[in-house]
Parts: sequence; structure tokens; C-alpha cells
Amino acid sequence: MANKKTSGSSKRSSKKTVRALTPAVRYLRYELTNSVTPGTETSHFIDTARDLGITNRRLYRQGRDYHIKKISIVSSNTPNAGIPGAPNNRISVATAPNSWVTKSAHKRAYKVWQMMNKEASHNLSGDISGTWADFKVYLSNDMRTSEPLGLPLDNGGNAGILSEWTYTQLVTPDGTTGADGFFIHLLGDHVGSVGNWTSVGLVKSYGESRATVNSANPNVPGTASDDPLVNVFDYGTTVDEVVNDLEGDNDYPPYSILEYTGDDANMPKPLIVHDTTIVDGRATMGSFTAMCGLLEFEITSSVASDVYSVLVEMAPGPYRGVKSEGF
Repeated sequence: MANKKTSGSSKRSSKKTVRALTPAVRYLRYELTNSVTPGTETSHFIDTARDLGITNRRLYRQGRDYHIKKISIVSSNTPNAGIPGAPNNRISVATAPNSWVTKSAHKRAYKVWQMMNKEASHNLSGDISGTWADFKVYLSNDMRTSEPLGLPLDNGGNAGILSEWTYTQLVTPDGTTGADGFFIHLLGDHVGSVGNWTSVGLVKSYGESRATVNSANPNVPGTASDDPLVNVFDYGTTVDEVVNDLEGDNDYPPYSILEYTGDDANMPKPLIVHDTTIVDGRATMGSFTAMCGLLEFEITSSVASDVYSVLVEMAPGPYRGVKSEGF
């Protein structure tokens, strides 16, 4: 019996070719020092997009979602569990709300920034913007007033060298005879006044400029249970009670009509995504996504000036070696 002929060409692999990830430093180490007063909560802010740029010698644009794989915390000074005061040894990390409101507020400000630059460049003969120009915001006004932010460290405690990372300013002539330049932050109230803004809250600005739903929907002009036609078959009080429920229940939304989450009156601070206690000088936090790569750590220790060594591990991915998506 003749042997079956086999094709001279190699069989195609059913597996898809996986493109190798760009090499990247994904580990960012910091030292966060607690207050000199034991038991006092201390805030620290980190801009991972900036620090990835420092350690990898390339621009990582801030206006993206950055995925954190894990955070490890070590403190050689923190008392072990069971020692009086140990329950106060804790650390939390918070980010901007991952919501359509926050991202819409960011997109709106980004478009305004682009329009401002385009208008100012109208009479120029070419583009003069910097090679590494990028739209950069603060997480909150607290972050702005905390500058300069801590830098990533090597194993010897040597900090990476920052060249330039300038947070965006918008400029307006509103209410002034000159130009009013101001910074922008995602969450919280505006700082300053018309004609003299220092920093403007983007979620608050978004809420102030956006039309929203009516306070009651449906908006019944009168009292439905008193309408004569409604009461044709009301031989008792049952119909009235049912209509009253229909009229009065759930005609308001579960959220505030006027205050958007993240403005000055409705949860103006970053939202906690992990909160843990330091046990035997160590703690670990799992994965989460940080809008713009901006983090706020709050630490409390029963030891004065206790130093927490924090290692932020970025998830690997196709955006210059890390996992990150635009929005």
C-alpha cells in the first residue's frame, strides 16, 4: 500500500504570535516618613507616570489608567503585633474614583487645554510646544501643596534624578485686566477666586457647567391620589395608598442632583482602595487601577518619624512595558 504524501510545507501553528513586551523598570521604591507625633496620620502623594519616566528614560503620559500589581510595605521600627500601640500602625492607599464623572471632567479639561494652546499658537509659523509636552493634573489640592513629591529610590537609598515634570496650568482673562494662570486638580474645591484662581477642581468645574436631570422624575403637577378620575373605583383607601406610593417613592435618584462625587461637597478626597495594618513590620496590598497613576498614601505609626519602605510593582503590559490604557 502506497504511503500517503505529506505536504512539504510546514504546518501552520494554531497559536497566535505573542509580541515581546518592551523592557521596563516596573518596581518603584519609596520611603515614606511618618509624623514626628506618634499616632498622627501623614499623607504622601506619588505620581507613578512621572516616576516610570524617570526610571525608564522615556515619557509615560499621565492621562491614562495605570495598573498596580502589588504594593509591599516594610518598617523595621514598627512594633510587632500584640504590643500596645500596634493597632495604630496602618497604611492606606487611595486613588481618584474610576467613574464616568471623573474621566469626563478630565477629558473636558484636556480639550480646553488643547484649544487654549491652539488659539495661542494661531499666528506662529510652526509648533513650538516641547517634545515632552503632556497634560498633567494633580490628584487633589493637597497633592499640589505637598510638592516636591518623593522620588523613586534604589537599594542604596539614592533617588532618581528628575529633570522636568511641570503640571499643567490654564490661563484665562476672566475677571482680570491681565492673565490669570491656575493649576488644575481632579478632586475637591477650587482654590482662590474669580480673577485670582490658584487651582481649580475639575470635577467641581464639570458639575457647575453641565445640565442635569430634574429634581423629581416624573414631576407630578398636583396630588395624583386626589384626582377625581383616579378615585372612581376607590371604594376604600387602598387605591389612594398605592397611588401615594407610586407618586412619592423613587422619583428622586439615589445620588445628589447638584453635587457630583469628587467635588467640594460630595466625597472630595481620593477613595481608599486598600487599607491594612502593619503586622510584624510588614504588609501587602493587592492589585488595583489608578487613574492618571496618581496615589495618596496615608500612614499612621505608634513610633515617631517611623519610615515605611514602600515598593510599588506596576503590572506588565504593552504600553512601554506596563499595563496602561487611555481613556
